[in-house]
Amino acid sequence: MHDEHDIQLSYREIIRACDHDADWLLRIIEADVISISGAPEAATYSGYQLARIRRAHRISRDFEASAPATALILQLLDELDTLRKGQ
Repeated sequence: MHDEHDIQLSYREIIRACDHDADWLLRIIEADVISISGAPEAATYSGYQLARIRRAHRISRDFEASAPATALILQLLDELDTLRKGQ
C-alpha cells in the first residue's frame, strides 16, 4: 500500500493527528492496527496509515474501545468491505 507519491509524515505529525496522545498511538501500533518498520519515533507514516489511524481514533473515542478492541473492530470492518466488493 505504499505509493511513491503518497505523503510521508513524521512521528510528531502523526501524534498531532491523534490529539497529541502518544500513548494511544503506541497501543494502536502494538495492536497491529498499522504496521511500521523500526521504532515508532523513527518511522515515517503514509497517508494510508494516517487515514487508518484517524479511523481507529474515531472508533476508540466513539465506542470508548481499548486498542485491542479497536483493532478487532477495524479488522471486521475490513472484512465487511472485502465481502461487499466481491458482490
